[in-house]
Amino acid sequence: MTEAPRRRSGLHRAYVATVFVLGLAALVNALHTLQVAGPPYHWVGLALVTLATGIFTIKVPALNAVLSISETFVFITLLMFGSAPAVVIVALDGLTISLIRRRRDVRHAAFNFAEPTLSVWVASRVYFALAGVGPLSQGPATIAQIGLPALALCAVYFLMNSGLNALAMASESGSSPFPLWRKYFLSVSLNYFGGVSIAVLLVVNMGSGGVLSSVLAIAPLIIVSYVTFKASMGRLEDENRHLGEVNRLYLKVVETLAMAVDAKDQVTHGHIRRVQTFALRLANAIGVTDAIQLRAIEAAALLHDMGKLAIPEHILNKPGKLTDDEYERMKLHAPLGADMLSAVDFPYPVVPIVRHHHENWDGTGYPDKLRGEAIPIGARILSVVDCYDALRSHRPYRRALSPEQATAIVREWRGTMYDPVVVDAFETIRAEIEAATVDEPLPEVLDRFTYAAREVRRPGHDADTLPLELRLSATDMLLRLYEHLSALGPEAGLEVTCEAVSRYLLRLAPASLVLFYRRDEATDQVAVAYASGFCEALVQDLRIPLGHGVSGWVAVNGRSVINADSALDLGPRLDGIDPPFRSVLSVPLLHSRGTVGVVTLYASQPQAFREEQRQAIELVSGAVAEAFARALQLRETGVDSGLPGRVPSVSNRHALDGLLGKDTRSVGEFGRSLGVLCIRNEGDASVMAHATTAVSQATRIADLIFRPSDDSLVVLMPDSDASAGQMVVDRIASVMPPDVVPPPSPSSPLRIGFACSPNDGDSVRQLLQAAQERLGSAQSGVGASEPAAAAVTPGSQGGPPWRA
Repeated sequence: MTEAPRRRSGLHRAYVATVFVLGLAALVNALHTLQVAGPPYHWVGLALVTLATGIFTIKVPALNAVLSISETFVFITLLMFGSAPAVVIVALDGLTISLIRRRRDVRHAAFNFAEPTLSVWVASRVYFALAGVGPLSQGPATIAQIGLPALALCAVYFLMNSGLNALAMASESGSSPFPLWRKYFLSVSLNYFGGVSIAVLLVVNMGSGGVLSSVLAIAPLIIVSYVTFKASMGRLEDENRHLGEVNRLYLKVVETLAMAVDAKDQVTHGHIRRVQTFALRLANAIGVTDAIQLRAIEAAALLHDMGKLAIPEHILNKPGKLTDDEYERMKLHAPLGADMLSAVDFPYPVVPIVRHHHENWDGTGYPDKLRGEAIPIGARILSVVDCYDALRSHRPYRRALSPEQATAIVREWRGTMYDPVVVDAFETIRAEIEAATVDEPLPEVLDRFTYAAREVRRPGHDADTLPLELRLSATDMLLRLYEHLSALGPEAGLEVTCEAVSRYLLRLAPASLVLFYRRDEATDQVAVAYASGFCEALVQDLRIPLGHGVSGWVAVNGRSVINADSALDLGPRLDGIDPPFRSVLSVPLLHSRGTVGVVTLYASQPQAFREEQRQAIELVSGAVAEAFARALQLRETGVDSGLPGRVPSVSNRHALDGLLGKDTRSVGEFGRSLGVLCIRNEGDASVMAHATTAVSQATRIADLIFRPSDDSLVVLMPDSDASAGQMVVDRIASVMPPDVVPPPSPSSPLRIGFACSPNDGDSVRQLLQAAQERLGSAQSGVGASEPAAAAVTPGSQGGPPWRA
């Protein structure tokens, strides 16, 4: 329980206890008076009649209170026998009603006993002070003597009885007492004044038959009054029930309309329902008790995003930062929603709350830049809970914040965006709100993702400060990529096409992984068709539903996204990698037939990509899409079969000779160490095609691949040792087709040799010669411009004697 409800509950208990003590004191006083007076107790018969009629109670509609016709007999007892018998009778009547209604709550039973007891005691003191006469059993009196004092008696009793009950209801529910009294108690005052009128006429004109005979004479009149009043209360109850049904139907229509907004907004499912729950709790916490205002907040919370129906989905569900133009379009949802709802004749002030729920306390909000208390209280409440739930919910451009992080941001904007009083009240009930949150569970895809609350741009990355040399270099690289794509023949397979593009993209942007997704209409997904870079083997089978994540959104909307969260695409399959991927640049591949796929770059740094890099990739995306679509078609028709028809990314023998230069070319020019992998095919041409594909998949982007002849390959692997070479050999063997015996089996048509520095030599040529010797054949066939040097005994220079 939060502070406000706890304080209210304490006040209610204190109030009930006070009334109980005062009522008990009045009863003790009455009992003492009766003891002093002694017998006879002629009023006992009236007490029995009063208790009997107390059974016939009338429920007050919509309130936890009842009315009884027994007040008439209480008034008769008071006028005839004095205050003490009336107090005792009404105390017993209160206990009887509590027992009949089976009150298990001790506080309610105590209040029902004490409140009428105290009210009669006070009213009797007023009557006898004004009348100037004693009980009529001790001497007669005229109507002129007791008429006006009796009306005062009735007024005081009614005001105390109804007022104390209204205060009890208000302290328990947190409502205002006067509206409750005016709505539910004022109309029953006639019951009290009718009862006292009957009592006065009866006791003044009582004949020789005594009190009981007179009571029996007026019994039909009392019964008619009871039946009539009960029928009136029944009609009021029916009207209240009908009004409740209409309100429930109205609310269901509102909810249905709100669900339409929720369904369109793919990234905020359940948001409006949570905001409604939170807003009502917060309104209660800050003391909003007006029923009209509460109904307005309840409806506005559901309808506050109605204007989003007019916002394009590619903006509404964009998994990345909105552009300035997109943000201006998004801001229109508040006034548009208010305009839509203004056509509905709401019985509550819903439209102002919807229009102004994005106004800021300091006047910097939209659409009307209202300031301070000029903003409707419902809008001030809604803005706080709307922000908190947005921060606690998942978005395509970030993961949900923890409760502490979200609360810290709301607190930071206290006094600027948000009303300080509302923020302070929100912090007191935040734990209660969290306990009642109906949000979906945190998806596993985002469990390890750390969200930065503020966007940070890395210094030196602005386009206008980028050195001219780097910009010229990027332009030159794009031109070469475009020329390369143009040179690809129609027989170029998917591997060759995507590998060629990947090598350029990884140089153009600070990415460590490139994924080409193809759009799969049959399953409504995008599926990885090619992966290149860090952790490529872990995402080969990745699939993302269309419209979901970053790449799925780009595929549906045909728009690029920059610096969104990598975890939204890659999911938990890359948990634990170091460094983790943190940002994404995703570009659609638009073909003449539509979006054929998506190329997405992943980087380990947050905010890694620049706007000019996105624009540069978009510049060549058309050519990439054409080549990608052609390669996919080759695969679908079975012509590709995963084999390259032409390998433009594999250099020839002359390029290798030019790279080697002198015999003394140092390993240090390539890195701290160098590995050389030699492969020779002794089978048919199809085996070499498979080997080329296998080498492309098994090696890194930084490795240099050469084709000295049609049946051989040489790979220079910077910063590699013997274990790295063994890993590459194993990978090549693992991807060979089943009908080809894989190396290092002696019966395999592929021969593989590996050498690495410093054990196998200090120059590139020495390493080539060592790797060539380990091919296990007298014919070298490996990249030298002159005959191979004399054979070197395997392992004589410390390298592993790998033979295939």
